[in-house]
Amino acid sequence: HGDLSRRNTVGMDVDVATFEARAEEAERRIAALELKISEGATVPAAPAGDAAAGDEFKKKFYDQLVSLRLELGKSRVERDAMIKQAEEDKAKIEKLEEENSAMSYRITHLVRAVREEMAKKYPEAKNVDR
Repeated sequence: HGDLSRRNTVGMDVDVATFEARAEEAERRIAALELKISEGATVPAAPAGDAAAGDEFKKKFYDQLVSLRLELGKSRVERDAMIKQAEEDKAKIEKLEEENSAMSYRITHLVRAVREEMAKKYPEAKNVDR
């Protein structure tokens, strides 16, 4: 029974690890863009004194930064939802395993009781244990 819950959590660990890796990459890219913007990055091909080209370059960086932050936020929300779902699934699996164990115990005792009654009622019968 435990194998089923372990298999489910292993799959979730892989998915969560993927999201965490994406989040780390997005954070790294955001930090790099913020650094470039704060250092007053300019367009290398822009002629000296062309403020419009520099402003356009900064706007592109800013737009990329906003896009990355949105992607990072979505990834975190997805990761949190997956973690919550995994926890809920794990609890359900544990409950089902407990119920299964209890039912298996009951079946074992019911079968034993039926066999005992059959043996008492039909002592001449063969293969009562089957």
